[in-house]
Amino acid sequence: MTFGKGAATYKAYLESPHGRLRLDIIWHQLRIFMVKAWGAEPPRLDVLDVGCGTGEVALRLAASGHAVTLLDPVEEMHQLARENAQALTPPPAIPPRLIAGTLEETTTLLPHETFDLVLCHTLLEYLPAPFSALPLLSTLLRPGGCLSLVALNRWQEPLRLAIRDGKLDEARKALVNPGTADSLFGLPRTAMTFEALRSELEAAGIQAVGRAGIFVVADYLEPRDLEDPSHFNALLRLEVEAGAGAPFMDIARYLHLWGRRTG
Repeated sequence: MTFGKGAATYKAYLESPHGRLRLDIIWHQLRIFMVKAWGAEPPRLDVLDVGCGTGEVALRLAASGHAVTLLDPVEEMHQLARENAQALTPPPAIPPRLIAGTLEETTTLLPHETFDLVLCHTLLEYLPAPFSALPLLSTLLRPGGCLSLVALNRWQEPLRLAIRDGKLDEARKALVNPGTADSLFGLPRTAMTFEALRSELEAAGIQAVGRAGIFVVADYLEPRDLEDPSHFNALLRLEVEAGAGAPFMDIARYLHLWGRRTG
């Protein structure tokens, strides 16, 4: 399966309790980071979402009054993002801009443009050379601009494979091999550590100034456990609090890093 063929499946996932939980956790953490960077009432920001997919998190920013650009090379994802943007009520004061293309094409598609905030959520792990994208992300940031980066956590993969999936042999391999395949698209991914990401970010001129974890316990629960709204809200609170500090953030499924361009 490819991203295009899996677009409908991905949309259905994001509409499921598990998918909504992931979006809500990211949104909660992003707002905390934004308050730290720009205060309780951030100014209007120029935002770029790289590999936006269906665009839910970026469109929440658009609904809050920020100028949002959505970038994705997959037409099926682009169409879903377009539909989500059109469904915003009331319409954003600044209509979101949608551009078809990859991160590597931004120098041509967005010549000389820079942004206050760049979102790069669950994209790096799918790239053949994940860390090669970080210098490109740095060039898209204004001096002092911020990066919200979500990436697959190297240290959670063995736990998920063993506890959730019961794949003990694959879990053993994951102890030493960062490669894995996702369950939605069936595509290979590379899981990463915070230490490696921080080092590579700094080499690209981005200082890691904060981090959190996403999905500390949710992957180990039955999907039906999330369908009860009261259970969902309690789990959201638990995930936010557990993901805010060590040791629990260290074994979360995703790393959420906050970086600031230093040059």
